[in-house]
Amino acid sequence: MKEHVSAKTLTGMAVSLFLALLPPARMAWIVFSNGEDNLSNDYVLRSSLVASMLDGTCSLEKFLREAWIGGAHSGLAVFPIYYLNARFFRWSVWVELALGLALAAATLAFLTFAISGRTRWLLLPLYSLLLSSTSRVTVFTFGEPALQYGLSQLGVALGICALARWRERPIALAAALALGGLLASWSWGGGVMAWPVFAIALLALRVRSFGAWAIFLGASATGVAQYVWLLVLHSPHQTPARQALTLRIRAVLDLLGRPFLNGIGRNFEPRLTGEIIGAAGLLALAILLLIRREREWSARGPALAFAGWSLLVALQIVAFRSDAPPWYASPMAFFWAGLALLLADTGAPLRAIGILTIALLALRVQGTWEDKSFYLPSRAPASAACLREWRTAPRACHDLVFQWGGVNFFETALLGDMLERRRLSVFSPRRTYLLQGDVALGRVDIETPNLPAFLSRDGRTPADPNDFRRLDAVLAPGAAVTWRVDLPSNLKSARFLTRVRTTPGDPQPGRGARVSVASEGSSVTLEERAVLPRETARPVSIDLSSLAGKRITLRLSAEETPEGATPLVFDAPRVEIHSQDTRN
Repeated sequence: MKEHVSAKTLTGMAVSLFLALLPPARMAWIVFSNGEDNLSNDYVLRSSLVASMLDGTCSLEKFLREAWIGGAHSGLAVFPIYYLNARFFRWSVWVELALGLALAAATLAFLTFAISGRTRWLLLPLYSLLLSSTSRVTVFTFGEPALQYGLSQLGVALGICALARWRERPIALAAALALGGLLASWSWGGGVMAWPVFAIALLALRVRSFGAWAIFLGASATGVAQYVWLLVLHSPHQTPARQALTLRIRAVLDLLGRPFLNGIGRNFEPRLTGEIIGAAGLLALAILLLIRREREWSARGPALAFAGWSLLVALQIVAFRSDAPPWYASPMAFFWAGLALLLADTGAPLRAIGILTIALLALRVQGTWEDKSFYLPSRAPASAACLREWRTAPRACHDLVFQWGGVNFFETALLGDMLERRRLSVFSPRRTYLLQGDVALGRVDIETPNLPAFLSRDGRTPADPNDFRRLDAVLAPGAAVTWRVDLPSNLKSARFLTRVRTTPGDPQPGRGARVSVASEGSSVTLEERAVLPRETARPVSIDLSSLAGKRITLRLSAEETPEGATPLVFDAPRVEIHSQDTRN
């Protein structure tokens, strides 16, 4: 009997772990399958400090003053990552997004280790779903919130795990709370709400160690010092007390319900559904606290810390913001994690119904993710091309790089010049030019306007060239497009790449596709032709290394056929460039 129970337990653990891996795996696929490797939006406000750090001209005072994000919260833990990324990885977006996913995984680990026994394996899949939900896709697909929210929530999770595991070790507990609180408050404004939660927990645990309180209070003073200096002393008319007068309870309920809503990527307004879900969650929390009020800290403490931090953050947000952007759905997951933990400590019927309800609410929004995305348009191929060609890009490019609009066209030059001087981001030695992106620059022309030629996601339906996904070029028989590209003079290698395929149902037994390359000031033409039997695909590649420093014109064409032929599809036509690795 004992072996049977052991095998059953191991099977349950394996199933729990497998289910827990699915949401982060899907999120990783979304993250690395969409968008380009270019900086945008708020990074223009970070570029000056990072440039001074790279140049060795950044003083401590300058760092403390300018590592202040949006005039509202600290970035002391974030800017060193920007610097290291720029120093060693050319400030690649992919590095920050990968780190964001890793931070979420570490947060999940701390949250689950804060729970003991079978409850851990019961809640692991739900916690994974909450932390990797599509409602958080805006955070995962843009580097700045990926780091801010990832670091701050990791700090909170570290503290909660310590509260659950080290209750009898006051010095170690205080040190862990200090580290978690500093990480949280130096990453994002909501992180400062970890301090009151941790303080109440220490009081509830009746910690009397002078050393423990000295460590904790010293760290909390350090954690909020920058806020006091820059937010209170230097902005006396925007104090938290004054802002708190605008507190709106319905907005708090809406925030709590945001993790379970579709369409939050562009709709920042209050939603009745969100308010109902939030109210139901608060009511359930109150009932659980009443019916389980005799339970000890080990059963209720971590759950209350989860929910308490999230509630304080919701109050903080509505005190300072009049709307609910999609990134604020991220910290609200902690409230539902706490509620689920309280439910796990109740009787079987209530436990099953409550946890299943939260799981179903989370699952109902997993069918889509694009409707919850906000930042990806600023990492579209067009955005990357506009930033790369900032010197000559049309004014309309500004709104492709900076989503807040406006008429401050110098922002593109400010960011572009800083990156180009230091060969970062789209100016790194390895870069990709996409035909789709250069449409915004006016460098792509339909040579045969009487024949259909368009960009598409599915090979059939025209799509917006400014789409954040990489699109394919679709050419009708006889159609051709031209694409002008300026190749850097310090090339190591450059290659045009695509894959040409026929569309299903093509009646022709064979099709021809052609790509030719001409350069200004040269009579030499490079050419590659692919012959495609029906319903097949062929790669097309042309070495452009010999044309370093020249403006080239690529011509993509689908050869003429008798009537009835379907279009040819050129998969994401692009030029892969590797230039000399030099910096000014």
